[in-house]
Parts: sequence; C-alpha cells; structure tokens
Amino acid sequence: MEAAGGPQDSTADRRKRAGTHSGRLLLRMPESLHAELARASERAGVSLNGYINEALAEAVGRRRSPSRPASDEARGGRRFLERLLVVNLVVIAGVGALVVVLLVQALR
Repeated sequence: MEAAGGPQDSTADRRKRAGTHSGRLLLRMPESLHAELARASERAGVSLNGYINEALAEAVGRRRSPSRPASDEARGGRRFLERLLVVNLVVIAGVGALVVVLLVQALR
C-alpha cells in the first residue's frame, strides 16, 4: 500500500486533501430532465449551464449574485409590476380627463 501523496493517488484524491474543487462536474440525468431544463433555460433567456448553476445555488441557500440574470419568477414579478404601473397611469389619465370635463361643465 502506498503512502498518502504517492504516485498512485488520483487527482481527485489530491483535491480532496487540499480542499479545492475544479468547478467542473460531470452529471448524469434522465434525458427528459435534460430536455425540461433546456426548455426552462431558454424561457429564462440564460444558458443551460447558467440556469443549472442558479438552481443549484438556490438549492443550497446561496443568494443570486447581481451579475446573474433574474429567474423566470423574478422576471414575471417585474412584468406584473410594469403592467400594473401602466394600468395605474391609464386610470389616472382617465380620471384626470373626467375631472377636466366636469370642471368645464360646472363653469358653463
């Protein structure tokens, strides 16, 4: 049996002892999951790698960094708020027009 650090040690064994990670991970998954993740990443407008990175980071409780694109849920919430603001603007403009009409009628 060889001593630790000997010529038979694999790169993975040395990394484990050193506490470092390469940032690369080979992951096997069902084709259906792969396809579903690919569609979700397209809808989110990010690469499949970026989408999976964000999902894994959220799964372990890491917060999304500002440089990462927003998820579908965040984009959906933002779209809803934008639409709500437009509706609010239309309502305010309509009420303003009604007030002008009523003022003109009252001054006659």
